[in-house]
Amino acid sequence: MKYIVTVKNKIKRFIPQFLENTRNDLNLLKQAADNEDLPKVELLSHSMKGYGKPFGFEKFGNMAQDVNLAAKEQNLGEMLLSIQALDTYFSNIEIVYED
Repeated sequence: MKYIVTVKNKIKRFIPQFLENTRNDLNLLKQAADNEDLPKVELLSHSMKGYGKPFGFEKFGNMAQDVNLAAKEQNLGEMLLSIQALDTYFSNIEIVYED
């Protein structure tokens, strides 16, 4: 299943770097979760929540917020499920550019 993300043409040139940085952050997030490093999960997911939305990745930002809340509540099960959902979503996005 592909998830369509609509991005403005005026920021098209920034998207490849955004995708690369986000993939790196997701890998760090999964590593922190595997190590049960909740402060690091909170920090990374908070950042992801903030930088996703301006690039048109609102759903991604909302999903990162779910990870953040679960980490704050120290709910490891929910946190891991939310990270998996975030990773699955990100791995299956299709970008459509518009004016």
